[in-house]
Amino acid sequence: MRLRDMKWSFLLNRYIVTFASIAIAAAAWNLFVVFNDDGIVAGRVVDSDNRPIEGATVTIYQKTLYVAQPRGNTTTDAKGEFLFTGHKYYRIWLEANRGGFGKSPKKEYRLYFKGQNMTLAEPLCIKLPPPP
Repeated sequence: MRLRDMKWSFLLNRYIVTFASIAIAAAAWNLFVVFNDDGIVAGRVVDSDNRPIEGATVTIYQKTLYVAQPRGNTTTDAKGEFLFTGHKYYRIWLEANRGGFGKSPKKEYRLYFKGQNMTLAEPLCIKLPPPP
C-alpha cells in the first residue's frame, strides 16, 4: 500500500504544483475572454441632478497613439441608457452631447483585451444650463 501512495507523490512536487497553478489560471483567463469579447459597451447619461437624459448623442472614440478618432455614435433612450455593439478596441473614450445644451467631458477607458464587454460603473454626466 505504501508503494502505491508513493507512486503519485511526485504530483505534490513544488514545480508541478506551480506550473499546474499557472496553467489553470491561464485557462480560466482565456475562458473569461471568450465569453466577454463581444464588444458591448453599455451605460447611462444623466444630468447633474442624476435624472436620465433622453435623446443625448453618445460618441465612442478609439484612442490611437496621438488622437482619439470617432468610431460611432448612438442615442440614449427614455431611461438615458445607451448601447454600442461590435467594438474591437483596447482603449476608448466616451462623450455624451445633448444638442446644444451641453456635453460631458471625454472619459477614457482602458480595456484588458480587444473588444471587452463593459458596463459603465458611473453614468456620463451632462451639466445642463438652468432653465430660463
